[in-house]
Amino acid sequence: MKYSTEEALKEINRRAGVILKKRERRITNALATAAGVTFVVLLAVIGKFSAVEIPESQSMYGAFILSSEAAGYVLTATLGFILGVCVTLLVKKLKKISK
Repeated sequence: MKYSTEEALKEINRRAGVILKKRERRITNALATAAGVTFVVLLAVIGKFSAVEIPESQSMYGAFILSSEAAGYVLTATLGFILGVCVTLLVKKLKKISK
C-alpha cells in the first residue's frame, strides 16, 4: 500500500475541500452573472417605460405615482421585487441542498 490510512484520509479530505470550493465558486459566479443580467434588463425596462414627461405644475412626490403615466415605474418596481424574491428563494434552496 502506497499510503497509510491516515495519509489517505487527509488526502481525501483535502480533495473534497477543493471540490467544494470549486462548486461554491461556480455557483457564486452563476449568481453574479444572473444579478448582472438582471440589472441590465431592469435598466432596459426602466428606459423603455420611463419616457414619461412631467409637467412643471406636477410635483415628484407620492401623488406622481397615482397618475396614469407612471405605470412603467410601478411595473418595473413590481417586477424587480418579484425577481428579488425568486432569487432569494433560489439561494435558500441551493444552500439547503448543499447542506
